[in-house]
Amino acid sequence: MLHSFLKLLRQSLCAFVVLFAIQAVAQPTITYHSKVEESEKYKNGNEYQKDFLLFMDMLQTTHPAFEKNSPFDVKKELEQGYSYCAKCVDLQEFAFYIQQVASKIHDEHTGVNISANQGLLYPFHFYIDEKGCYLDVVHKGNEASLGKQILKINGQEMSFFYNHFKKFFNANNDVGYKRMLKNNACQFYLWHGTGLCERDSSINITFTDGSSLRLYPVPTKSVTLSPVQRIPSFTEIMFQQNGKLPFSYQFLDGGICYLLFAECEDHNTYMQKYSPQVACNATLRARLEQQLKRIPIFTEFLDSMFRNMKEKNIKTLVVDVRANGGGNSTLCNELLCRLKSSITGTKTEVRLSQLAEDYYKAIGMDVSLLHSSTGNHPVFSSSTTPFDGKVIWIQGEKTFSSAGLLITMAVDNNIGTVIGEPASYSPTHYGDIISWMLPNTQTTGYVSHKLFVRPDETKGDEIPLTKILPTSFEDYVKGIDPVFNWVINY
Repeated sequence: MLHSFLKLLRQSLCAFVVLFAIQAVAQPTITYHSKVEESEKYKNGNEYQKDFLLFMDMLQTTHPAFEKNSPFDVKKELEQGYSYCAKCVDLQEFAFYIQQVASKIHDEHTGVNISANQGLLYPFHFYIDEKGCYLDVVHKGNEASLGKQILKINGQEMSFFYNHFKKFFNANNDVGYKRMLKNNACQFYLWHGTGLCERDSSINITFTDGSSLRLYPVPTKSVTLSPVQRIPSFTEIMFQQNGKLPFSYQFLDGGICYLLFAECEDHNTYMQKYSPQVACNATLRARLEQQLKRIPIFTEFLDSMFRNMKEKNIKTLVVDVRANGGGNSTLCNELLCRLKSSITGTKTEVRLSQLAEDYYKAIGMDVSLLHSSTGNHPVFSSSTTPFDGKVIWIQGEKTFSSAGLLITMAVDNNIGTVIGEPASYSPTHYGDIISWMLPNTQTTGYVSHKLFVRPDETKGDEIPLTKILPTSFEDYVKGIDPVFNWVINY
């Protein structure tokens, strides 16, 4: 939904691979138009009412959730929303309102861009574990409060805010909501728009040791933040030492190959994604090609890894996707085909729409792909001799999208066991986003146009974990990784 607060502290995993392309060339955004614009309600409405009608029409005609049974009462939402938008006072209020509508679909791939760069935020972030919430980032000058457990904010228990803010977040499940909450609770409008900040716009954080900290909203671009002092974990060090590549591996004592799969992207998928956007600009194309020289081709990487595993007689493969937020699922299929000669994949159901057709044309994709749904689960086969050792998958709350599909297909194809923590993805979920813009307010967002159905449709909407190993705040600060420790002692 919102731009993550932590992006102010650090780049997302592997962001360097698009060091120039992703900053200089935006993904195509389709301005949405429809026959709704011919209606009297549209013509008589203000700019917010007009775009609200277009937004509702876009959801209904594009998102797969509306193809069979609507996830909410559309007529009621239209009436309430049109009336509410008549009194909207600014663009941010409008964006937050339609985000609440989008959140009712429970799809993290569908939402509104409420840019942190255009507003104010409270300079803090908290870590959540089983015992509570802990301040792990704060405005510079308030470092004395770092690491303290939060008791209340503005006199209210944290559980109050946990329940109150839920309507703003388009999470798949409670794990995804918790992740969104801690990353976006800093947004000023979230507090101001709900009347939960003080009259002077401040928030007062009370800690369990009796101390307190009052924070005021500050412009996003001028904020200076300090994180809690901590020791990096083994996987964080490994990620840094390997140049922040989207995937790398290391051999551990005990015959273990530890594959850190941080992002479902490689040289080829990045080139496929960004080449069309820089095709007409020689300078951008040269810079993109230079950056991508560092990124391996995943099939070649796997060839090398499994060859080295065979030479060293490695019998256990650990695949860590705890920080993997997704990417291209082709890489997931390539990995799984090295572990089993034949695997059943997810079924893809594509929602046909004018928006999807316009988007495919804009990014240079074959529009006929919109008609590619077969209604069956594909079967992937490989002539490569599969790895015959143990496979352990590690997931965490950040595991999402294609990385979630990887774990789901592994489970449904009986490949290995899964440990870690519950994740924010759903085994069957919506995805493959289209970027849109509403013409009157220039509000932007994203919407799914596909449904990915898990291979074993008889199973529920959860992934069973062989071992649940949460990381406490104390572990996080000390650099202790309970999951990694369990693996090396397995």
